[in-house]
Amino acid sequence: MASESWDSSIDLVNVLKHEIRDGQLSFRGKRVVELGCNYGLPGIFACLKGASTVHFQDLNAETIRCTTIPNVLANLEQARDKQSRQPESPLTPSRQTLTQSVHFYAGDWEELPTVLSLVRNDGFEATTGMHLSFSEEDFMDGCSSQDGSILAQESSSRRSRKLSGSRAWERASETEQGGGYDIILMTEIPYSLTSLKKFYGLIKKCLRPPYGVLYLAMKKNYVGFNGAARHLKSLVDEEGIFGAHLVKEMSDRDVWKFFLK
Repeated sequence: MASESWDSSIDLVNVLKHEIRDGQLSFRGKRVVELGCNYGLPGIFACLKGASTVHFQDLNAETIRCTTIPNVLANLEQARDKQSRQPESPLTPSRQTLTQSVHFYAGDWEELPTVLSLVRNDGFEATTGMHLSFSEEDFMDGCSSQDGSILAQESSSRRSRKLSGSRAWERASETEQGGGYDIILMTEIPYSLTSLKKFYGLIKKCLRPPYGVLYLAMKKNYVGFNGAARHLKSLVDEEGIFGAHLVKEMSDRDVWKFFLK
């Protein structure tokens, strides 16, 4: 299961890179949460792309302590070191440095609304977390492991995709306030319909209007016909609050995009 989650995370990062290059997505100044984070590769990528706030959540507290936190901190430290060694070009303006807020959470779906940021309820900032300073400059073209080796290198050619209706490509306004997240990243979702409905309710509470977006990468036997992702799409279509489409279809997994209409 860990290797499947790792592969899905790398696939999701590659899709996010394509979305940025195609002008469909920007992390700059955005509030981001990665649900079911494990190693936290997509969340790390969001940090490297200039997100102002990144929260990492997993159901398992041991995973957060032993896997997520060490990997996230190692990658961010490596990126800071790399930036500090790069001389500033006299032909370019000074880099803008963002002070990122990085938090780690563990808990099941019922507990998450009490700790994660909700729309119109931003009291979570008083909870204990880790705060790291970071630059929005993109210093790495992939996510790296704790030993510094580069992972998730780009190998596929850029390809065009249709506009989704979301305006996730816009940079966040520095004056924007309020709770919720601009971007939710995920590589696992609940498989039972009951849990899936609870998850959908959480997404509605957390995804920030008007242009919030959810990227979901899942192994194909989880998202095939009558799979969890398509059940989620059925819930989305029934209420009409979100739009959805398949961003990328691969031999063994798919990446879906859900966005507020």
